[in-house]
Amino acid sequence: MAKQIDGYLGGFRGKLGPAVGYVWNGVWCLRSKPGHVRNPRTEAQQAHREMFKQEVQLAARMRQAVNKGLGEVARPMNMTPQNLFVKANQAAFSQEDNRLVVDYARLVLSAGPVAPVSFGVPEVTAGNVLSITFEKNPLHMRADWCDSVYLFVYCPEFGRGYLTAPVYRKDQRISVVLPGSFAGKEVQLYGFVQDAKGRSSETIYIGYGPLEEGTDYVGIEMGMNGSDEEVRETIDNADNKEGDVAIQDERPGLASHTRPSAPPHSPS
Repeated sequence: MAKQIDGYLGGFRGKLGPAVGYVWNGVWCLRSKPGHVRNPRTEAQQAHREMFKQEVQLAARMRQAVNKGLGEVARPMNMTPQNLFVKANQAAFSQEDNRLVVDYARLVLSAGPVAPVSFGVPEVTAGNVLSITFEKNPLHMRADWCDSVYLFVYCPEFGRGYLTAPVYRKDQRISVVLPGSFAGKEVQLYGFVQDAKGRSSETIYIGYGPLEEGTDYVGIEMGMNGSDEEVRETIDNADNKEGDVAIQDERPGLASHTRPSAPPHSPS
């Protein structure tokens, strides 16, 4: 419905028959109403939109780690860290029965040139305390012993994650006290390093397992989630894509690594 302004001699806003009235730079204008809007809402298109929506929701649930680990890389791309997360992780996403399925072992939560650390075997003690030691500089790259090391713990069942306060690279151990509701639940463990300039290392996938004393976490030998060059290429590709189309990941399959991948899950 159109709304008339200043009587019958004035302009109008809104639709009036085949015309649409509007104001541009203080001038009353008129244009024809578009005859057809391209939005077919096919079954495939609706499924794609639903998958994209769930990917964005996962990025929001992991935002503590994503904002910290991808912020410096996303800034020059004029992207938010969460948008970059969605674009860079298309190879880790699939769809089953209209639900997003995530290969958690392939997720990229951080990227950058900083030397990584090598995490050991996670240990769970009374009070839901998760601790893990790490080797300071396994690749013998240039590194500062005062770089910050972060641990991110994500529970797919609850859709909640916790990013630890940082410890120094020289500390070689990091711990976090998790809520009681996490007891016995499967958690996914990630780590990354950040230097004083805010630059990060590549994502280090540590493994997964139930949060309970004596847990044997699966996949603790794998190290980084792909090589520096492979993950950086994925991030670079994200800057060259438009819209919400899937990124074609050119990384070799993870089966070549020594650690088995985490089983895919649908986020809660």
